[in-house]
Amino acid sequence: MARSEFRYNRKRKHYSYLFKDVGFGRKNIVLTSKPYRKEHKKLKKNIKLYKNPNPNKDSDSYMIPIVYLDSIDSFDKRKLKWSFHSHDKRKVKRLKKHHKI
Repeated sequence: MARSEFRYNRKRKHYSYLFKDVGFGRKNIVLTSKPYRKEHKKLKKNIKLYKNPNPNKDSDSYMIPIVYLDSIDSFDKRKLKWSFHSHDKRKVKRLKKHHKI
């Protein structure tokens, strides 16, 4: 089943974009404000978004280019009224389809 919503991910301590239901899990992409992440003692780049999905913030926002599968219980109950900018939708679509950019 398809899904398209933003929620807080309590397991990963970041906001996430949920896009697919898989049994009792949800496929999601984590959003962050950091341009780099540590992975196996190396710094890896995150994908910069054109505009922050949160309409109340103007700060830079990034996507971690990994699709996670987390259980339903790890997400907050409240849906957020955020949306991606039209320039960012292509980046998200490519990440969802190929799991890399």
